[in-house]
Amino acid sequence: MQAQSVTLVIGASSYIAQALIKMIIDRGEKVVAVTRNPLEAPQLQGQENIVLKTCNYSEESIAETVEEIFSFYRINNVYICNGILHGNGVFPEKKVEDFSLDSYLTVITANTLTPMLWLKNIVPRIEQQASTITIFSARIGSINDNKLGGWYSYRSSKAALNMAVRTLAIECQRRAKALKFILFHPGTTDTPLSKPFQRNVPKGKLFSTEFVAKRLFALTEGHAADANDEEIRAFVTRLSEQAVQERTDNLKYIDWDGQPISW
Repeated sequence: MQAQSVTLVIGASSYIAQALIKMIIDRGEKVVAVTRNPLEAPQLQGQENIVLKTCNYSEESIAETVEEIFSFYRINNVYICNGILHGNGVFPEKKVEDFSLDSYLTVITANTLTPMLWLKNIVPRIEQQASTITIFSARIGSINDNKLGGWYSYRSSKAALNMAVRTLAIECQRRAKALKFILFHPGTTDTPLSKPFQRNVPKGKLFSTEFVAKRLFALTEGHAADANDEEIRAFVTRLSEQAVQERTDNLKYIDWDGQPISW
């Protein structure tokens, strides 16, 4: 029996991931959603087109979860949405004296090591097909863009993620030519992650999760989630024109507006 084609969303309890999942299932498509704690995403439970999987994100659990998912489903595209900025005693450092080994290990595990463990297990299973893997990064991971300093753990964990994925993309130019990667900066989104830092966000630059999900869907799927949304249709048209001018590549480090970010 042929496996059913679905989209895989990892870190499904994040607010952007939940908005993205809703957009996908509203189109009648199926999603396998992976979360560490399903209680944090009650709206994903009991949905006809959502298969909810629990994983504790250990190396062994990730391997077992991927094995189970790929035994039943053919994965089209993958979104890796998990990460951490603050919480449980972790907070962005304002000065070097704030740096803590325990906090740094927590942040780099969530933002770099965990996504790489997912990629380690997923890539060999889809290397022969045309798929897109999107990993949530951040503009703050850009070394060239760092003009303010601070936030040692978060900045370096995202920079490390960018380097690891760029290295993987180079490898896949040889072994998985149809596989594409996107490192995605969602902008400042109105979620608990950004709440402590929203005061200085310029007007019009604090985005809803629905707005970011629509942009992400257009970037990865190449078409609008809602055909009646004129703003998104114009965005998709601009992306198409941009793609014609750009050099073909299997990796993009881009923001919510489809603009490239300097490494």
